Amino acid sequence: MNGSDRETEDRSSDAGSGPGTAADTPTRHGEKIRCHPSIIAERSLSAIVVLAVLATQLGRGALPAVLAFLFVALVLFNYRQWSRTTIQFNETDVVVERNTLFKMKKTLPYAKVASVNINRGILNRVFGTSRLLVNINSGSGATVPEAVLTFSEDVAEGIRAGMAERLYGHETVLEDEPAEPPVTFSPADVIVHGLFSVSTYQTVFGFAFLAYSVVQVYVSTVTGAGAGGTALVSLLMFFVVQLAPSVSLIFHYYNYRVYRRGDTIYLEHGLIRTYKTSFDVSRINAVRVKRTLAARLLSRSCIEAEVVGLASGSGESLRPVLCLLKDDATQQRLLEDLVPEFVAEHGRERQPAGARSVLLIRAALASLALVLATAYPSIYLYRETAALAGIAGLVLPYALPLATALAILAIFYATSVSYRITEFGTDSDLFTFVNGAVDRETVVMNYDKVQMVRITRGPVARVFGVARGKVYLLSSTGGASVSSGYFAGSHLAAIGETVMERIASGEYDYRKNSI
Repeated sequence: MNGSDRETEDRSSDAGSGPGTAADTPTRHGEKIRCHPSIIAERSLSAIVVLAVLATQLGRGALPAVLAFLFVALVLFNYRQWSRTTIQFNETDVVVERNTLFKMKKTLPYAKVASVNINRGILNRVFGTSRLLVNINSGSGATVPEAVLTFSEDVAEGIRAGMAERLYGHETVLEDEPAEPPVTFSPADVIVHGLFSVSTYQTVFGFAFLAYSVVQVYVSTVTGAGAGGTALVSLLMFFVVQLAPSVSLIFHYYNYRVYRRGDTIYLEHGLIRTYKTSFDVSRINAVRVKRTLAARLLSRSCIEAEVVGLASGSGESLRPVLCLLKDDATQQRLLEDLVPEFVAEHGRERQPAGARSVLLIRAALASLALVLATAYPSIYLYRETAALAGIAGLVLPYALPLATALAILAIFYATSVSYRITEFGTDSDLFTFVNGAVDRETVVMNYDKVQMVRITRGPVARVFGVARGKVYLLSSTGGASVSSGYFAGSHLAAIGETVMERIASGEYDYRKNSI
């Protein structure tokens, strides 16, 4: 027996004595392995920080000893959880089992797995590990992965490649064999996306806080009174509402890459926390082309997809972005390259004349409610600021009524735009809703993905012979609904009728809704 044979025999005997870590036996079928031991530190870190803060702030008497005992107990508890949790990759499923006081056994059949993704945070980089996220195509658990497994980076990549071969029929693209993406995204594109993909309403709300803060500082300067904490709170709200989401998006989508191989779409992005996501095209329930007001002014748009089974459990946005804000021509080309199945070429109809009447009545009611809501604050502001000298005394007393008048004009203008741009189109396989007076959205859906169609007719809509439709789909957030504008009820009801006809005729593809 040569040296290599003896080494193989030694490894076999060691493996048979009990479960090893993933670094020892990465993907051998039927063998129980453990996650990387660094998860003990990951799970203990947040509690350790809290205990440390308590120890520094309340470090008197016997309290430090109690906190130290809690620290040791926590680490021992997490160690026991790690040592008694095993993962077994079988021929047909993955089994995660925990043999503690409260036993747990979770079986994940490959046939039900929607995606196997990799997520790397700061601690993962420190320990050289990756988090493997296994998601089932299930609406009830769509926002949380069914299994989060931490392995060394190379082992996680190997497991993901092996599972991808089972799921998609081919291996994932390795780092040393990079796929050429159809479109490249520069850091400038990422920054533009972070700044201008935020909802226009959110942007207006954030800058309103900023304007209020500036006014508070100006008034306090003119009157000589302190602004107190009001200006600071407004600045903080501006940061929370506007700046923080934009910066978060820039960090989230840095180094963005997207490509398609066969029927599988791959996404890679992230600056501090990195993401590697892949999913089969058949998992896409709808495609959204989105244009905020700022993006439309720049002639740019982005693409999002409704996909079940991409949960990360970390609170990030679950709806995958297939294209960051790019010029419309590039966006259309990428849409045709990545998801030609959702390229709609059918014509679209605009809202009928009855819809205009319904929208104008709604705008009038909203304007009346706004006037009633601002009447008393306007009177109060006038009394408080009418005696001010200079430009402040001329502007501030009438600022709120002027803002109310501008808001009413904006409501009626948005109503006019909404009537003109809202559209609805159908063909044999796809149907489309176009909505959004300010932030525009075109949603293309497949009949075989529809879970439910709801048609509503309010008392005003019934008078003018129109109705609104709401289509329910499974999505990465557990469930999603897409609403239409006002159209003839028979036209909207045709969506549900087409779904039922496809089921009755056998055209309905049940595989597109497998759960």
